[in-house]
Amino acid sequence: MKLRFKIFQHQSWLIISSLALAMGLSWSQPIRAEGSVDLTTDAAGNNNLDGRRPFLDFRDDDTAGVPRSTTIQVFARPGETINLGSSAVNIGNGAIQVRDPNGMLLANPCGAGEGLIANRAQELAGPQEDGGGNPGGYDPCVVPLNGLLAIEGIWTVTFVSPDSTQLDGDDNPPVTDADVLPAQAADDNFISAWDISVRNNLANTGDTVDGRVYATYLPLNLGGNGEPMNSIAYIQTQRGDLYRMNLNGMAPFGFIFFANNKGFTDQAGEPLFRSVPTIPDPIFHLPNEPDNADDITHKIFFNPPSADLPVASTVANFGLTFLRQNPPPPPTIDTLSFVGVDGTPGRADPTRGGNFSFNIQGQGADETGRFIITIDVNRNGILGDGNDVLLTGEAVNGLNTVNWNGQDGNGDLLPAGNTPYDASINFIIGDVHFPFFDPESNEDGFILDRVDNATGTVSLENFIYYNDTGLEDIGNPTNPISALNGQDSSGGGHIFGDGTGTGFGNNNGIDTWTSLVRPEIVRGLITISKADLTIDKAISATPLQAGSPVTYTLTVRSLTPAEANPPLIDPDTFTDIEGATVTDTIPDAITNVTWTCEPVDPATAACGTTEGEGNDVELTVDLDVGAAATITINGTILPIAAGGTVQNTAQISPPPDTFDPTSPAVPDPNLNNNSDFAELTIIPGPVQPVGVKSSALVIDADGDGEADPGDTLEYTVIYRNNDGTRNVTEFLARDTIDTTLVTFVPGSYTFAAANGAVVTANPTFNGSTDNNLTSPTTLGTLPPGGSEITMTYRVTINEDVTAGTEIMNQAVATSTGGTLNNVVTDASAGTGDIPQLDDDGVDTGNLPDTADDEPTIVTVGGDATDPTDPDPGPTTLVLVKRITNALREGITIPGVNFGAFVDDPNDTNDNLAGWSGLSTGTPVGVSQLDEPLASGDVVEYTIYFLAEGGTTLENVRLCDPIPAGTVFVPNGFTGNSGIAVNQNGATSNITNAADADQGQFFSPLAPVSSPPCPNSSEPQGAVLVNLGDIVPTAPSNVGFVRFRIRIE
Repeated sequence: MKLRFKIFQHQSWLIISSLALAMGLSWSQPIRAEGSVDLTTDAAGNNNLDGRRPFLDFRDDDTAGVPRSTTIQVFARPGETINLGSSAVNIGNGAIQVRDPNGMLLANPCGAGEGLIANRAQELAGPQEDGGGNPGGYDPCVVPLNGLLAIEGIWTVTFVSPDSTQLDGDDNPPVTDADVLPAQAADDNFISAWDISVRNNLANTGDTVDGRVYATYLPLNLGGNGEPMNSIAYIQTQRGDLYRMNLNGMAPFGFIFFANNKGFTDQAGEPLFRSVPTIPDPIFHLPNEPDNADDITHKIFFNPPSADLPVASTVANFGLTFLRQNPPPPPTIDTLSFVGVDGTPGRADPTRGGNFSFNIQGQGADETGRFIITIDVNRNGILGDGNDVLLTGEAVNGLNTVNWNGQDGNGDLLPAGNTPYDASINFIIGDVHFPFFDPESNEDGFILDRVDNATGTVSLENFIYYNDTGLEDIGNPTNPISALNGQDSSGGGHIFGDGTGTGFGNNNGIDTWTSLVRPEIVRGLITISKADLTIDKAISATPLQAGSPVTYTLTVRSLTPAEANPPLIDPDTFTDIEGATVTDTIPDAITNVTWTCEPVDPATAACGTTEGEGNDVELTVDLDVGAAATITINGTILPIAAGGTVQNTAQISPPPDTFDPTSPAVPDPNLNNNSDFAELTIIPGPVQPVGVKSSALVIDADGDGEADPGDTLEYTVIYRNNDGTRNVTEFLARDTIDTTLVTFVPGSYTFAAANGAVVTANPTFNGSTDNNLTSPTTLGTLPPGGSEITMTYRVTINEDVTAGTEIMNQAVATSTGGTLNNVVTDASAGTGDIPQLDDDGVDTGNLPDTADDEPTIVTVGGDATDPTDPDPGPTTLVLVKRITNALREGITIPGVNFGAFVDDPNDTNDNLAGWSGLSTGTPVGVSQLDEPLASGDVVEYTIYFLAEGGTTLENVRLCDPIPAGTVFVPNGFTGNSGIAVNQNGATSNITNAADADQGQFFSPLAPVSSPPCPNSSEPQGAVLVNLGDIVPTAPSNVGFVRFRIRIE
């Protein structure tokens, strides 16, 4: 059960629940007694222990629901003898009761004159042997395990006091030095000395077997306040870990001593991992009740548990219970990591927080590990105090993900700033808690050690942990107030109090615990990102005539804290940001759109992309606090644009995991400064009808993104009548292609009429023998008010066309009723079209003077090595690196699609059209792996290369050093091949040695070629591949180098 309890402060009774212990010890010393003698002698068994004697209570009352009377357990086997003694036998009601493992009460285990421990000498000497051995010892009560009593298991012993009904506050034992044993009186409610010793024979001779006796709790009494206790005990956990505790002068008066796995808990039974006031009543698992799956009371041994104890055995009222086993190796935990809700490593929006993750290996299926994640919000270096964040819960073997809402320990948003916050991870497993209730003072601190259960080696670990934040600051509090990062207890730990009855521990429940795994602090793990971003949009002029140039100017800025509305509260401030997104969708009525981005001050701002084209403007900017950048967008109003008003809005959005306090998500629209719009009034052009022509690369045969011989173009021709009153009649459109440069694609012609246009298609159009885009026999009509026709057709660039050739043409329409009878098309380029020359703003439509209305031009690319090309231009080698696999125990880590393309918004190189020459069509893989990696995991790197330009690259060599903390996998692909190379569309595995193939692996610190390697030797080694001469035409211009590394 879970129990709320009330402390009986008038008697200063104290409950101590214990965890882990310390001091030198030997497994091999002879032991002639086991019981009170172990609480009143030093670690070596010497009779010189400072401090006071702890008396064993046996009273008819309880403290905090725990009876002030207990039982002591002893494990024994058939053929052994149990010896029992007490300083209270036959004094008043003083007696010794014994139950076998099945719960049967033995009648009269003590004969006449047996069992009395009369003085300190007898307590030290232990039980006499049958036949006269050990004559200085006491005459024991003897339970031989033979006959009907030959039962292996845990026997239960109760030491009854002379008078358990004495419950007054004055009925306490006298304050007595540890090495003094006072005589007992008939009205005592305690036992001064007691002993349970096992001999491994029925003759009851020889040394006793040490480490067979334990208790689940001990109700002890020092007789008064301010009296130090230096007893030592051993705590055996269910997992098999062993701890030793030295109370080292703690003065608890009356107390109940026990060890458990949770300390104080909440209503749901989850450990709080902190100290608490005793009002309201704390909750804990009662040590006199059986264990369950979640709540374990550890066992208090008086000597190191005997090596011959079984793993588990049966005891009355509790059933099967654990005893001793060698513990499994402690689990391991990897580095704590953090990503915001948008997936940004190490960065969080304070209104949304993010997710911590860590990986645990080696936790048993039946083990419950818990975590404490702490964020040092107040940046004082003390984890867990003040408004620090504490996240707790159960941990599982493998990957653990823990959500955090961005708030501090008080529920407030964390202050933003460029200085990151430290965080720590405590993985708590095999923990033993000991809460001290109303302990007043612990001026020397207790000493805790973990002990090797097999060898007896002490101080495998002596770190303790506590968190006393939230308690009243009186009576010399602990310093530091929280030790979630651990504290060395070898010289005394968790020190508090001022030696008075009102010290820091007064009216508080003080919890201390330990763990098998030390915590890890990650410095600078989380940056809280916050920026107030603004955008202003201006237009060059309005109204403007169709066909006129137009310019939009966007100014983006990150405000200073002084400009914040509402004002910021110190230490909250704005932060520098990277990757804010600027978007502006330019209306379709504007064509040939190009844009540039320029920081106002390059020292404080940067543009992720400095220029681009197309109506969908999107780029990123980096802005320090107070910095600005300018985006200039140029375009031409379509000559066919109808009159009227067009409006569009530009917007700036904060980077992922960055809070903008005046973003569109804020309900008050007056605070929204993240967008701005511009309105353009268009006046129809004087020439009607009006025509435009655009071109697009629809089939890129070699995948290089250029219009090369063999590629297919698609032309789009649009004619429109924007006049409000005139009918354009007898309409006929023509378009002639240059068959020396291009060849018409049969069946590619399409026609569409809209807005009332009465024009007939000409499906026999081929651009040469029939150049009529519309029917030459049924002339058409374009009524006023925006009627239009659209025609498309395709051509293939002839194979003998040389690079640099311009394919130039215009469509022409004849008609009557308009402002001109002959109207040529103007060049146009929308999103996805081949860019065209900027319009000169003069649109007369006066055929044949094509210098006014711009022709549609396509410049042919092609083989850069063509000898007829007078200026083939430079060639650039582009490299893109991706993680293309990650394996754990030979199996790909789940949850990551390594075969998909993931765009890196900060790198335009991964979007180049030339990557289509890869068999995958794009450089697939991920640029970063959010999944935490563990020692032994294997990561596969792929370095994609692409040659772009007009000349051959000669003697290309590629070097990649192996990352720190990893090793090269020499057999990643075959027995002696850790490197794979893809060139000319084929992949081959090459050896690691310096032989006749293309590359090799250089061992750590071995001399390497520099360049291409950055250094003359690399600490972890390097992969070097000779790619030779690379011709910038598919498939020779694209490929990859691949290798694998293993995490150390």
